Amino acid sequence: MQPEHLQQIMSYYLEDAKAHLQVIEQHLLNLQSTIEDPEMVSDLLGAARCGIVGGANMLPISRLHISSIHKTGFCLVDCFKVFQREGSLKVDQKLKDLLMELFYALKALIEPLGEPSGLTDDQVAQIMSGIEPVREALMTHLNVLVKRSHSASHSQEAHMSDSEDDLPSLEDLEALIDNLSLDIFSANSLPGSQQDQ
Repeated sequence: MQPEHLQQIMSYYLEDAKAHLQVIEQHLLNLQSTIEDPEMVSDLLGAARCGIVGGANMLPISRLHISSIHKTGFCLVDCFKVFQREGSLKVDQKLKDLLMELFYALKALIEPLGEPSGLTDDQVAQIMSGIEPVREALMTHLNVLVKRSHSASHSQEAHMSDSEDDLPSLEDLEALIDNLSLDIFSANSLPGSQQDQ
């Protein structure tokens, strides 16, 4: 492929990727409201999967650089899939911090593509060595939040079913009303009741 075509591919990707990075950043900054809106989660997922990861294969850069964009991008995609599957997840500061750290690493891998020097393989490797523990910590913490969310919803369901068990059935209510009616009738028909006076 001609160098001008390769340059054109690079500039198209960069333009598109920058727009998608902006979308991802906005959604991550408002993470709790994003997670609660399925449409926003779909935007987030599409921006990471199609906008960032999908186009990287065509880039005229080293295999290491491409695989690093893929690895970092797919980690975000996996997290966004969890948000999509879980629906409601309680976001904490640690989750936000880890996601933002991963996001800024992805940005650091993409933005220099527009510069003449770009990134060397050593620079890419350095970014990735710093991000590896973050990826692991993020996935571990996300699993903890999902388990916490499941146990909270199970205990809420158990509490609701316990409350429902405490409620009398329609038959119990009818029997109670009958008994009350009998008690009132009996009280009124006893000698010395108001009717007899």
